[in-house]
Amino acid sequence: MDKSTERYRITVGGGGLEIHSSEGNSLSFTATEALMLLDILKNEEENLKVLADQASPLPVRIRF
Repeated sequence: MDKSTERYRITVGGGGLEIHSSEGNSLSFTATEALMLLDILKNEEENLKVLADQASPLPVRIRF
């Protein structure tokens, strides 16, 4: 089995939100920008779930 690796590290602090990739790239958002991003992601949640399900290599879905 392949060893799992961390692809992204997300930290929330006094300066806002920071996303760091395992490749060394980073994104920084102020608190206001992070809230705007959160709102966009909430609005797109259903579309993102459909896309993730379509991309999943597992043919069977188990939901609780």
